[in-house]
Amino acid sequence: MSKQSNTKRTLTQAVTLAVIVAASVLTWLNNEKKEQPTTQTAASQRQSLDLPKELGNYDTIMAKDKYGQNARSFDYYMLSLSWSPSFCEQQKQKNGGNIPQHLQFQCNEAAQFGWVIHGLWPQNAAAQAVSDHPRFCQGDLPPVSEALIKKYLPDSPGANLLQGQWEKHGSCAFNSAETYFAKQSELFHRLNLPANDLSRKELFQWMKKFNPQLKNVGLESRGNELYICYDKQWNPIDCQ
Repeated sequence: MSKQSNTKRTLTQAVTLAVIVAASVLTWLNNEKKEQPTTQTAASQRQSLDLPKELGNYDTIMAKDKYGQNARSFDYYMLSLSWSPSFCEQQKQKNGGNIPQHLQFQCNEAAQFGWVIHGLWPQNAAAQAVSDHPRFCQGDLPPVSEALIKKYLPDSPGANLLQGQWEKHGSCAFNSAETYFAKQSELFHRLNLPANDLSRKELFQWMKKFNPQLKNVGLESRGNELYICYDKQWNPIDCQ
């Protein structure tokens, strides 16, 4: 075989190899792009919010609570997250297309909330009903300061919601509203959360895929809510 033929064949092989490598790189880049999670950005959500100047009366009255007080012990925590668009749509339907005053911040037309914190709940493993879990452990508490409420509104967008969750649930495991709000916010911001509404199956798959710490634990959901459970050392565990 001539020298010219060898050179031509070598050049052809090199070009073919270059094409294969280029195709492989493009395929890898496309797969990487597909694997990137489309998440809500809590930081940008915080920056774009216009907090309400007046909060109104947001005190929670224990005597009006359906379940009342239960100061029993707890065994684990349940972080409850709510998909805000679905929650707000449900509230509108319940109220003839109107948004209740205490939900205006979360559900008005300008609001762009995705996943938000409902609450962090100390739970009793032996409970058979909602009323069996600890609740109002420190009794009927006074309202926390407006400054503290406003600090955590971007994560849990309702003064009534924050006050109520502190009195009903946080008081059963925390000594102050500040430490309670800070802990649930910390857990919330550790999570990657989808920016789109997903089915229950899709949501669980998404959460396990993009949150390695949840890969081997059982999650729960009901309606527009997602539940993630933790032991007393704040390690993710199966929800019961």
